[in-house]
This record gives sequence, C-alpha cells and structure tokens, in this order.
Amino acid sequence: MTPTRARAAALLTALGLACLSGLSSGASAGAADPAAPGFGRVDPSTAPTAVTSLKQAPTTPDRKAAVDALAAVRAIFAPKSPSQARASLEAGGVEATMALRDLALRAKSLSASDQESARDYFDRPATSDDPVCNADVCVHVAAKVDPEDSQDASGAAGANGIPDYVDTVLRTVGHVHDKYLRAGYREPLPDDELGGDDRFDIYLKNVGKEGLYGFCGSDDDSDEYDRWAYCVLDNNYSEFSGTPLENLQVTAAHEYFHATQYAYDMAEDKWFLEATATWAEDEVYDGVDDNVQYLKTSPLTAPFLPLDSFISTGNFANFHYGTWSFFRFLTEKYRATKGGMPVLMLDLMKKVDGSAAGPDQYSWQAVQSVLAKKRTTAAKQFLAFSVANRDPRRSYDEGKANKYPVGPLAGSVKLTRKRSRTNQATVRTEHLSSATYRITPRRLTSRRTKLEVSLDMAPRKRGSMAAVTMFPQKGKARSSTVDLDRRGDGTARVAFSSRKVRYVEVTLANTSGRFAQCFEQYTPFSCYGLPKDDRQKQRISARVVR
Repeated sequence: MTPTRARAAALLTALGLACLSGLSSGASAGAADPAAPGFGRVDPSTAPTAVTSLKQAPTTPDRKAAVDALAAVRAIFAPKSPSQARASLEAGGVEATMALRDLALRAKSLSASDQESARDYFDRPATSDDPVCNADVCVHVAAKVDPEDSQDASGAAGANGIPDYVDTVLRTVGHVHDKYLRAGYREPLPDDELGGDDRFDIYLKNVGKEGLYGFCGSDDDSDEYDRWAYCVLDNNYSEFSGTPLENLQVTAAHEYFHATQYAYDMAEDKWFLEATATWAEDEVYDGVDDNVQYLKTSPLTAPFLPLDSFISTGNFANFHYGTWSFFRFLTEKYRATKGGMPVLMLDLMKKVDGSAAGPDQYSWQAVQSVLAKKRTTAAKQFLAFSVANRDPRRSYDEGKANKYPVGPLAGSVKLTRKRSRTNQATVRTEHLSSATYRITPRRLTSRRTKLEVSLDMAPRKRGSMAAVTMFPQKGKARSSTVDLDRRGDGTARVAFSSRKVRYVEVTLANTSGRFAQCFEQYTPFSCYGLPKDDRQKQRISARVVR
C-alpha cells in the first residue's frame, strides 16, 4: 500500500479524529477530546481495491463495482415495513437517485442475467391513462396508484376533469422548469420519446412506502456523460412531515435539478450533485427551508470532515446534503443573478459540463476555476467559510431566523495574569476541513492586553491556512488571516482585554484540494481520487502580552 493510499485508508476508517488534542493552560498537554465516530460502513474494506472511475465505467467497466451498485439499488427498493419506511422518511429519505446513477454507469459490466435485473430498475413506472402535459412537462400517474391518492383531500377531480393533485404537480414542475430555464440552465435532454414524446416526464407513484421522497433515473444507455432523465415523485406526500405541497415543491426542485445536472454530466462527483441540488431547493422555494434539516450533519456541525465527502451510512450519514451550506456561503458572497438565481452556480455547471463541447472539470476543479475568475481562490473561500460557520447566525442571511447550528471546538482555554500562556496543542486535519480553538480572557482588565498566537502548521503548499477572530463584548466579530511562511509557521496579535473581548477563536484550516489517481479509485471524495494532504499536523500555542 502506497503512503497516499494508506493515508486515505486511515481517513476512511477513523477520519483521524482521535488525534484532536484539547488546548489547556500551563505547561502540560491538554486532555484529548473523545474520538468522533467514523464513516460507518463507508470504508476501504467494503470498496473494491482496484476500481475504475465512474468516468471510465461505460468503456472499461468493473464487475465488482457494478455488482455492488446493483446490490445497493436492490436494498433501496426492497419491500419495507411501514415503520421502516417512516424511519427513512424522518431521516431525510432513502437516497435512490445516486444509487441508480451508479448502476446506470456500470450496468454494462454485469453478467447477462444481472443486466436484465438491473434493467427492471431503469424501467419507468407503468401508467394506465394518458399523461397530463403542458408545453414542457408531462405528468404520468402510475397504474397501481389508487386514483383517490392522486386527488386532493376532497377526493374530487378539478373542474377541468384532471385530479387536482396532478394539476398541482404539473404547475409545480412547470414552475421549477421555467425558473431554471430563465436562470440560464440547459433543459433536461430529450428522451427519444420514451415517455410518449420529448417533453420531460414525471411519474406519480406511492414511493413514500419505500422510504423515498422521490428520485430521478435514466434509461439512456449511451456512453455519453450528458444523458436524459425522468423523475418519480410521491403520489400525495400525505405520510410525510410538513405539508404535502411543501414536500412536493422542494422534492420537485431538488430532483429536477438532478435532471438538469444530467444534461451536463451524469457522472459528476456525487457530493457535488447532491449538495447543489439541495442548494437549489431553497433558491426556488425560499420559504420552505426544508434543507435546513441537513445542517444537523454538515460542515457547520462537523468541520473536521472533508467538505467533499459523500457519506451514506453511519453517524455522519447524509453529510453531503449538508454541504449545500458551502454553496449558499458562496452565492451570498457573490450575489450576481440571472433569472432570479445566482450566476455563480450556473458558472459551476458550465465548468463540470461533460458533454462533447464541455471542459469536463471535476467538482473542486470547477470551484477553483470559477473563484479564480472572481480574483480569489477556493482555498481562501474555504477558510472564510470555516470562519463564518463559527458564527452562522450572523454570517448567513437566514442563519438567525432558521437557527443555524454551531459545531464543536477542537479545544478551549481561559487565560489569566497568573496562567498567561497555553501549552502547544496539536490537531491533525483532513483536506477541506478545519479545527477551531477558543481562548477566553479572565480578569485581564488592562486595555493594552493582547493575545499572541503562534502557529506551527503543515507547509503552506499542503493547504495550511489560519484565521484569528476576535469576538467583542458588543458588536460583530472581526477576523483576520494569519500570515504563514512557506513552512506553515506564523504569529498574530489581537486585542485581549476582558473589558472589550469575550473570546478569541483561532481557526486552522486544511484547504488542500489536491488529489492523486483521479478517476482511478473509488473514494467518496472529489474526482474519486486519493487526497494528497490528509492528516496534516497543525500546532497552536498562545500567550498574553502587552
């Protein structure tokens, strides 16, 4: 096993979190924080050891990965008890779209019998009546759905002879379609009239009983990365928390954005596809705020996890949905809009475009490219994002109203005149993650009192960056970046009088977006590659000065 592969294996199995060391005053080392839970079942022992990338899967398929993808889809669509389905819905729903995507990209490597089995999952739901359509979208009612389930609470069809719920779905998806089109996005690709014509197809089916809000699939068996899609939505959303209409709205916005993404690159990194689709929900239906639930497991609450992680099981399941917060941070900072939506996201989609004429960048590459056009860097913005997440109710437009959560500190300490310096604390950081230490003044009343922070971080080329944030007794926090030399060393001074200062926080960030063996492995990170700069050792100490 190469050193890079060994580091990736260590990250996948334990995330390196056991090495968080609490910051304490005095000369002795602080007590270590409890090790945070790992990725659960997402570890290298359950993944193939020599897997081709999803990008290469259509032409150089890998049997083991394809069999795993088929097994995952079978598990998702296996019959569930009402209690199992309810538990899935309460946890945010079973994740079917990406599982079907993985199977579609790998299906050609299955045995003949397994290919036939896989084809069943790509088949569109059977329908009994003609679809209800507008100029762009057709809504099909699945044959096995009770007609009353497709109507409103009164059980009566609308005045036009169409069940009210079907009308509502058509209006909702039509609104989503128009919103994305005005914002400059491609329409989903035509599907060779597999739904009757080339309009986009929505199928209504009781998927709530399977623990699903909805999903998108593709029966496009070409070898292209840009492919057509269709989507399946629940037939009434009556068994879901929240109102049926709001559940329909955010699911339609989310899943239709997947269909839009597939018109650019179906094989793009999964964390990026899910994060941006979750981001889109709130752009189309700002008043619903359903995506706030995913902040419970997100970079705000788990800053020690790599931003580009796709985690389906275990204690941090659905972390990738919570990473919508990063794109919200960026689009609140770069506010130019087109058709009522931020242009920055459209720019990202154009960079990941895997069609014949597209640049076909992977997720973090696209972020780097788009931000470079803004005369900044992805690294600087990741550090700023990490700092903003320490005070999210002030940092985000809806942070206060929606009670955005705050994550754990790596360590904290109180300094006084007698205990005026800390030990040197150490933390290991993964790529695109951060750790924050808090230092609080106690009875340091002189207005000339300052805090000197000394950092001994990994070399700057490995992604090390840091910021010091002073939280005053009154008013807004003030943050500044610490100048590090090429070795990762640096110092900073900040006001520290307890008359004026509540506390100071030092955020140590590993902003590295470097990967090895892109599209040659199957990791849950950007380009399915091996991060080059994980488990970087970062050291911090501080003392009171005048």
